[in-house]
Amino acid sequence: MPAILCRAAGSLACAILIALAAQPSALAEQIRLPDLGPPGGDTLPIHKERELGSEIMRKVRSHMKLHNDVEINQYIHDLGQRLAAHSNAPDFGYQFFVVEDEQINAFALPGGHIGVHSGLIRKTESESELAGVLAHEIAHVSERHIARQFAQSQRLNLQTAASILAAIIIGAHNPQAGTAAAMAGIAAPIQQQLGHSRQHEREADRIGIRNLAAANLDPHGMPVFFERLAEFSRHAEEVPEYLRTHPLTEARMSEARSIAERLEGGDVFESGHHSFIRARLEVLANLDGRISATARMADRLHEVHDPSARAGALYGLALAIAYERRDYEQALALLNNLQQIDGERLYVLLGRAEIHRKADQHQEALAIYQDASSLYPGNRAVIFRHAETLLAIDQAEQARRMLSRAARQSHNITADLMRLYAEAAHESGNQAESHIAYARYHHLRGDINMALAQLENAIRLDDDRYHQARASALYEQWQERHSAR
Repeated sequence: MPAILCRAAGSLACAILIALAAQPSALAEQIRLPDLGPPGGDTLPIHKERELGSEIMRKVRSHMKLHNDVEINQYIHDLGQRLAAHSNAPDFGYQFFVVEDEQINAFALPGGHIGVHSGLIRKTESESELAGVLAHEIAHVSERHIARQFAQSQRLNLQTAASILAAIIIGAHNPQAGTAAAMAGIAAPIQQQLGHSRQHEREADRIGIRNLAAANLDPHGMPVFFERLAEFSRHAEEVPEYLRTHPLTEARMSEARSIAERLEGGDVFESGHHSFIRARLEVLANLDGRISATARMADRLHEVHDPSARAGALYGLALAIAYERRDYEQALALLNNLQQIDGERLYVLLGRAEIHRKADQHQEALAIYQDASSLYPGNRAVIFRHAETLLAIDQAEQARRMLSRAARQSHNITADLMRLYAEAAHESGNQAESHIAYARYHHLRGDINMALAQLENAIRLDDDRYHQARASALYEQWQERHSAR
């Protein structure tokens, strides 16, 4: 039912649906939309769009399983930001996240939140293909498609939202009745929106392909992936979710190919990380023991011939051997051999350190993280894993200082890194600092009530006047902003 409704209802309704439809227990909850002001104007104001996006993301985090692997999240963040820098709105404040789900899907939400399913990442065969999907979603944000669609239908948005929410509630007990109710309630107002949606899809293709080329990625990445998805859907029992919400026509694919051909010929630079992340997702997805990741990675190693793909498969094989067989010596031998052949790649270093940690060889892991910090300064995955290892051997103060420095220097700190900072501050005895860090963690996740509660804890501690003042200032700032919504 969600796929049908998303296709019919357009961007706003689809975002509400994603936020609320993940679990039946969430269906009765109200979604607290910001006051959007009177109808009129060309777009939804950016600050209102961000409020709407934050509220939807709070629901998403509550009811969808997001990937918490720091290496995977670091990669998707870096690739997304590389593309966003060449968009028409580079300073929009994009946030990229991975949904732990094998469906082939990706989506943009209000406020620049862009989600990609792990199944889609695993389906792509190159960094440019994955970048093509991200570039398309970034273009939906930079061109304000969600905001424009919202503004054009403001007289109908409450009716549409009410119809969809009612259909979801009915559908929790009777899916067919729920779908019928939704189609009856939204058919008329949505009919005029579909034309705009088709235009937005093609505009997102054109701008996305241009941004691919500007970021020195292969502009053919987008049309090649779209064509493979279309071919895959012809033989699949179910149409991939991405094609339900992003319908492909021959005209659209032809236009994408034509644009890519006009832009080809420039330098193409791929990071070389894509095959490692694909392999990592493959191994982590099979840790339940139902399928042997070791056998799957060994098969892939024999199937692929491209040097980058082989390197990723060898990395995946080493991880699988370490996780499934606990043969750390063999796993390290594979990665040491890969490093001698291919150099000190980021994910080879991180993989070697990860295996040393699993073998309780923490000092060896710390030495690798030191090398990685020199080669990849400021890399958040390296910082996170380094600090995590220090915490594991009771060096909390050193971890706290490292994470504090990273928090001060980063303009786009992640919630996971802030959570680890809070844990390190707590373990090192800096309780007020820990409460403030936990407050920032909850604030980044959109949970303002938990954030304010942590600030109240910091204010009550009377042994640290500096942190009391910081907590009080943040409390006033966040409470005022929250009350104004």
